[in-house]
Amino acid sequence: MSTLDAALDAALAPVDRVRRELFRGIAALTGPALADRELRVGVLGAFAVLFAVVLTCTVPLWLLALGPVVLGVPHLLADVRYLVVRRGLHRRIVAQLAIGLPLLAVTLWPHMWVGLAAAAGGLTAARGSVARRLGGLAGVALLGVAAHRFVGLADLLFAHLHNLVAVALLLLWRPPTWSRLAIVSLFALASGAILTGAVDPVVAAFARWNGADLGIDRFLRSIAPGTDGFNLHLMLFFAFAQSFHYAIWLRLIPELDRVRPAPRPFRASVAALRAELGNGWLLAFIVVALVIVGWALFQIGAARDGYMKLAVFHGHLELGALALLWAERRQLVERIAG
Repeated sequence: MSTLDAALDAALAPVDRVRRELFRGIAALTGPALADRELRVGVLGAFAVLFAVVLTCTVPLWLLALGPVVLGVPHLLADVRYLVVRRGLHRRIVAQLAIGLPLLAVTLWPHMWVGLAAAAGGLTAARGSVARRLGGLAGVALLGVAAHRFVGLADLLFAHLHNLVAVALLLLWRPPTWSRLAIVSLFALASGAILTGAVDPVVAAFARWNGADLGIDRFLRSIAPGTDGFNLHLMLFFAFAQSFHYAIWLRLIPELDRVRPAPRPFRASVAALRAELGNGWLLAFIVVALVIVGWALFQIGAARDGYMKLAVFHGHLELGALALLWAERRQLVERIAG
């Protein structure tokens, strides 16, 4: 065992003991029910939706400011891990270039029509049928033309729709089940309540907690421009959907993707993460996360903006990887040998 392994083992052993006792306590109340993966995902997903609603109604500006700062980089790591590494795309040079070069371009020109080139790259690099790939490329081309013609509207729509990609993946990662259909239905009901203003009285009641000093104009300009009043509802919806988006990538997708249906100890989870990403990449993600959090201690708004610029590629990474997997008709839950 290396020095790093020994240090991690020593650090996580007490956490795993607490986790083990917690699960024993829960098992005493629920019996074997939560040992079922889908039921556990359903309970966790429902809690995530309800918790996101509570935060959206009480502290939406803090949710918008702190969510990306605290959870943004870990969710980027999950994106790379579950869409690229565990799908084996990092071993395919053509796929790396076809998707990676457009992602580099979108960091310089952060517009939807540029990022759609990653989806086109994924379709080009796919090993599926020619007809399927050409059909996908035709659809992407039409979207690209529209996104270029209405660039501002397209970028705004993509900012919001990107959060919904994870909701779709929650259903598609494995064959849909009643528990995940229930989560998505609950998410849809909560979204409707927020967008129609049904939660406005609650938001108004907690207005003094909403972090007005964070500058609401900062968020309205970037995710909900307009002056007709709906922009406030759109901003609240973004805060809610982004929060659930993080929960999906950080908690629910890992549950669904894992071969072993039962939860595993933290030490086993960290060992698997290191085996898949390597210590170098894992250390890089940790350093970036700590820099963002440290920056936020002094300039929270600037730190959030810095993260958003850093993360501009990841929505298009999702499109590129999904386009390739769709063209190859591969199940997302498929295990990659080795």
